[in-house]
Amino acid sequence: MGLTNRRKMNRTRNHRAAELARNFSETFFAGSQARPSIVSFLIFVFAWLPAKGADDFQHKLQPVFARHCVKCHGGEKVKGKVNLKEIANAGQFLAKPELIKEIIDVIDAGDMPPEDEPQLKPADRAAMLTSLKSMLQTAATGQVAKRNPPRRLNRFQYNNAVRDLFQLNRDVFALSEKLMTRETIYLNAPKMPERVNARSLALHPTGGMREVKPFPQDLRASHGFDNQANQLTLSPLLLDAFLRLSVSIIESPDFNKDSVGIWKTFFEEPAKDADLPAETRRRIGLFLRQAFRGPVEPATLDRYTDYALSKLAQEMPYTNVMKKVASAALSSPLFLYHYQATEPALRTYSLASNLSFFLWASSPDTELLELAESGDLAKPEVLDKTVERMLADPKIERFLDSFPSQWMQLENILAATPDPKLHRYFSLDKQPPASLQMLIEPLLLFDAVFVENRPITELVMPAFSYRSDFLNDWYTKDLKPPNVDRKRVEEENKPKVAKRRKAEAIAQKAKDELEEYVKSIPSIIRKTADELDLAPGQTRWEAAQLEALSNNVALSPWHRIGPFGEGDLKKAHERAFINETEVDLKRTHGNLKWELAENLEDGNQHQLTGANCSTYLFRTIHSSIAQERELSIGSDDSFKIWINGKLVADKYVSRGLAPNQDKVKVRLAKGENKLLFKVSNGGGGYGFYFKTEAIPLPGDVVSALQSEPAKRSEEQQAALAKQYRSLASELDPIRRETEVNRERLAKRLNEKQDALNKLPKPRNPDDVQKEMNRRFDDEMRGKMRGNEFVRVAAKNRRYGGVITSAAMLSMNNGTHRTHPIARGAWIIEVIFNDPPPPPPNDVPPLIEDAAEDHLTIREKFARHRENPDCAGCHSRLDPLGFALENFDITGRWRDKYPNGRDVDATGTLLRKYPFKDVVKFKESIVTEDKRFAKAFTSHLLRFALARELTPSDTLTVDQIVKRTAADQFRLKSLIKEVIRSDRFQQPD
Repeated sequence: MGLTNRRKMNRTRNHRAAELARNFSETFFAGSQARPSIVSFLIFVFAWLPAKGADDFQHKLQPVFARHCVKCHGGEKVKGKVNLKEIANAGQFLAKPELIKEIIDVIDAGDMPPEDEPQLKPADRAAMLTSLKSMLQTAATGQVAKRNPPRRLNRFQYNNAVRDLFQLNRDVFALSEKLMTRETIYLNAPKMPERVNARSLALHPTGGMREVKPFPQDLRASHGFDNQANQLTLSPLLLDAFLRLSVSIIESPDFNKDSVGIWKTFFEEPAKDADLPAETRRRIGLFLRQAFRGPVEPATLDRYTDYALSKLAQEMPYTNVMKKVASAALSSPLFLYHYQATEPALRTYSLASNLSFFLWASSPDTELLELAESGDLAKPEVLDKTVERMLADPKIERFLDSFPSQWMQLENILAATPDPKLHRYFSLDKQPPASLQMLIEPLLLFDAVFVENRPITELVMPAFSYRSDFLNDWYTKDLKPPNVDRKRVEEENKPKVAKRRKAEAIAQKAKDELEEYVKSIPSIIRKTADELDLAPGQTRWEAAQLEALSNNVALSPWHRIGPFGEGDLKKAHERAFINETEVDLKRTHGNLKWELAENLEDGNQHQLTGANCSTYLFRTIHSSIAQERELSIGSDDSFKIWINGKLVADKYVSRGLAPNQDKVKVRLAKGENKLLFKVSNGGGGYGFYFKTEAIPLPGDVVSALQSEPAKRSEEQQAALAKQYRSLASELDPIRRETEVNRERLAKRLNEKQDALNKLPKPRNPDDVQKEMNRRFDDEMRGKMRGNEFVRVAAKNRRYGGVITSAAMLSMNNGTHRTHPIARGAWIIEVIFNDPPPPPPNDVPPLIEDAAEDHLTIREKFARHRENPDCAGCHSRLDPLGFALENFDITGRWRDKYPNGRDVDATGTLLRKYPFKDVVKFKESIVTEDKRFAKAFTSHLLRFALARELTPSDTLTVDQIVKRTAADQFRLKSLIKEVIRSDRFQQPD
């Protein structure tokens, strides 16, 4: 065929293609009933493609499919639900952009053909990818772009939008989705500080306004984010929650002139000379423009203004009226939903909202709305300048609070529960477990990459990390308290033991001397008594006692039992520890028994021992006649008194001890009366005071006195002689002398005992070890609560970066062992943006048989991979997960498994990067910087568009990656290119 004829045919082909495209456009936009299917359109388009497109499919792709693909994707049993035999021509292929993208992904990643099938030559792979991407471009050109549907504000965005709208000085409610709280200001600095303060309050969020009724936190979409429209439904229950929420915000005690920045310009009553209707309309118009993120229709403004004026006419206070207006606006779909404008004149408002919700997770500010109103925001130079302003604004913190944590799926670390028996320091402190320290490290790294605009590959293998003292210990130390040096302790004990033995001997000698002297006092007094004539004095004493007995009472010495412990004063006061109405002095109560307490003299204050307890005192009172007596009582704290088994006094009180605090009148029967006195105490020391006009004489003495002198038995005479001798004034000099000597010896004993007590005691090595353990635990608890993170150089390259952070390594495991599949799935999803499909329902679990404890995890999985249904995913995930096997379930390094077997972390990345350890593994990922950049950009674009990506979005991602390659894929460059993309600026 001649060149002229060939040119004529091409002109005819191009003319007919243009005509078809024009006819399709007219039909497509005429109405939904007349729209042909997109597949039919693509087939028509392909029919008039340049010959090269058909040649690519016929001569390049189909032969490769036949050689490498149809065996699995076209035979009797089709794998992956992809049957390439059904695609007979290029038109049918172009009608499946999702399939084209999937084929590009698996070939580019080296996943296809499978390992056990003939492989593509590098040149063939490159040519095939070029053809496929060209065809995807063609398919995407004819594909109707996915419309961004209206989406409800999620909880984080709602909080920020309300806060910005009212210029509140606090959050609306506590936000558990905010995983890191920065306590150092640095986001607008050119470089991150060497030391920053940050902490995670995710488990115990603080702040918020009182009496506000928040709605539940919105969950992150699978392989996505919590701002996606398909996640943000609005059920009737949630709608009701929004209505109640808007009212509770406005009515909160924290919503006032001190906390609301627009109080004076919106809520405060205008000046008296102001045109009230006009001023109210003006205020509402400005407020609604900000709340609804764009121009307000006159009818809407009229409706809000008429409502306000009607309430004012009813004499409702101005501030209350405007509160109701504000509450109504917060409940409006125009506030709750983010819409994409369809009218060209309003598209700049949509762009303003897209920008603000992407970077600030909130509504546009006044400057953005003004640029949208003027249309200047659509100008590239103005847009670039605006983005620079927004990136430097403090509100950019909200982007850093939402995107990185969701991209890395860090919320999962909060649910990590490694076995505390094996990893006790992970949850040593339940309030701030180790996970709260761990999640801060990758977030601070992301902050640094953002602030310093570093290449995103530094998220994988940075030259530094931000670590707390706790994380430094976690990565580099064995987390064991130091072992006690027993020999050293024993050597240190030797001089202590020698000194104490010498001091003990001296103290013992002083004690023996005192005890010997005390034992000799009765004989000394007796000897003196024998040398004196005590008969005249005893006769006078007996006569006086007989006279007193005729009108008075005689009290026996006290018996005492206690203390009986109880939880607090009230319980001790109320509980009966003994039979309180029938006292039996012979009965024991546990380890306690009644004891004679002759030293408790009436009229003195007596101290008792114990806390939150009770002590009982018992005595008999002999009365010669039936009579009333008054008892003087003092107690610390409460007391009860029984006379002859009857409760006569019950006082529950907390107080200190003093004489004569209470007067208790009692009725004594003629003869012997039984008195039971209970004293109960709360905290600290306690005691009692008791006094009555009585002669405290023993019963046998009283009995002897009441007998006629001539008829007294020898026992009675001896009792009287003993009683008189104990108080005879004739013996006072010798008593004073013996007391002086006793006090001298007691003082000497106390001095020697004090000297002994001051000497250091020898230490038990076991006690020393326990103390060292306790101090180590306390030190670790203190570090777990620390909030200072220091920039440290990544000297050991096995650490650093999001992949080998303790957060990622801890959250993708079970409670007892590592889960390589979960770790591999995280890498392939987060780092490569290529999430694996869910496992089939009939895939058997990994057998955890005790008989296989001698195997490594890799060996156990090798058996699992023998199942054909498991092999496909394992071939992709295993190399990624096993590369991290040197890290245990809490992210700590190990060279061996608990069974003693060596850890094998070798593998091959993407079938072309063999690695022997995790350092080489991370280096391989960095080598594939373009692949990582494409994956990261896909995540970023999905977050920016707030929806799932379509195959045509892949072309946008490719353009962004291409434009940022020369700049080493720096983070801010990627963000700016996402914003510059047509897909972001014109999402419809």
